[in-house]
Amino acid sequence: MKTPSSKKKNIHTRKHRIIQIQGKIIEKKEGWTVFEMRGNPYERGYAHGRLLWKEINRVVKSLSFIIKQNYQTTLANYLKVCKKNIFYTVRRDFPEIYEEILGISAGAKSKGVSISAEVLIAWNSIHGMHPLFKKKDNEHCSAFIATGSATENGDIVMAHNTHTDFLMGQLYNIIAYVYPTEGYPFVMQIAPGFVASGSDWFLCSTGIIGCETTIGNINYVPKFGAPFFCRLRHAMQYGKTLDDYTHIMLKDNAGDYACSWLFGDINTNEIMLFELGLEKHNIKRTVDGLFYGMNSAFDFELRNTETDDNNFHDLTTGPGSRNYRLDTLLNKNYYGKLNTENAATIISDHYDSFLNKQIMNKRSICRHSELDSEGTEKRKPFTPSGCTDGKVVNSEMAKNLSFMGRFGSSCGRTFSVKEHVKKHPEYNEWSKYLENFPHYKWTKIHNK
Repeated sequence: MKTPSSKKKNIHTRKHRIIQIQGKIIEKKEGWTVFEMRGNPYERGYAHGRLLWKEINRVVKSLSFIIKQNYQTTLANYLKVCKKNIFYTVRRDFPEIYEEILGISAGAKSKGVSISAEVLIAWNSIHGMHPLFKKKDNEHCSAFIATGSATENGDIVMAHNTHTDFLMGQLYNIIAYVYPTEGYPFVMQIAPGFVASGSDWFLCSTGIIGCETTIGNINYVPKFGAPFFCRLRHAMQYGKTLDDYTHIMLKDNAGDYACSWLFGDINTNEIMLFELGLEKHNIKRTVDGLFYGMNSAFDFELRNTETDDNNFHDLTTGPGSRNYRLDTLLNKNYYGKLNTENAATIISDHYDSFLNKQIMNKRSICRHSELDSEGTEKRKPFTPSGCTDGKVVNSEMAKNLSFMGRFGSSCGRTFSVKEHVKKHPEYNEWSKYLENFPHYKWTKIHNK
């Protein structure tokens, strides 16, 4: 591994030891902020907090609103629940992650931004807390992974887009290249302050690549257990094989973030669907074929016992419509032709399988709830929510920890906060926190 640059760095102290900024901003382009962090856990965290202090400050200013929208509770109560269920587990069982979080806090503080380790752990836990607040709105993302005869060149092709409210989505513009003193280098998409990829897109120098789509409507209470972001981060940094990932994700599984994980190993050309609930999980592996995810579990037993999900075949719902459309595109229209260009086309698709037409709404692969007049049981009509990015990669790009990404949405739509609030004044409060989405282009993400 290359040592950090010998160029002069800013120097700070923690408990009388010298802390250098072990990282840098690589570039900011097309909505993405790409940075690297190196060194031991505290040094990595310090670089994260120091370099991304402005972005972390946005989290600090908007966190109460985010919690209110997601859980209909106060930030104080959310922090209380997280501290009881997660904080002490992270501090006791994941000292490396806890040390990195302390570094993030200190790095941000050095620039005048106050965010404690307790708040950072609660922030990292945000996608796994829905069941504890009896909230079932956890239907995020469309994704697929393919290999062998399914792809144009027989290599692995993977694609993913994030479905979330626009405030959370706008925070997911950070690409972190991580070069740890122990374990293996990797790159991941994160929100500022995250230690694992909460949007769940990552490439590792071991040859393992991965993404996921959540499994919606789970009906159980998590059993902590190791929080999902700790298990995922440990897998990214230390896992060398698909078997390693299976073992790490299952060990002390809290069931706090039920997902259809899509993993690939570019060394062996093998891909894996790993659906993980609490007591139930489903694993399928192949070197010739494809898997996809759309927020409804393929495994009947998991879907029938650990969720209240009836969406799998229901074309009136987002998961049901995307299930039918992804099956059509992947197994019929593009089978044997999958490459990064076609992958980008697929995750930018706006076909509604229920209405049988092209339309930008809640049911399309490139989801547009902000334009949908129907709403759902969980979201009101025209909620500022939907697809907020797109990413595609193949084996050759993954070897260099690079990929193609588009921020804003897979299709490149624009969004004006002022115009949206003018048409839908019920979202006026959102305007204090949201920013516009201009038309961003697909761009190559890499560490120059």
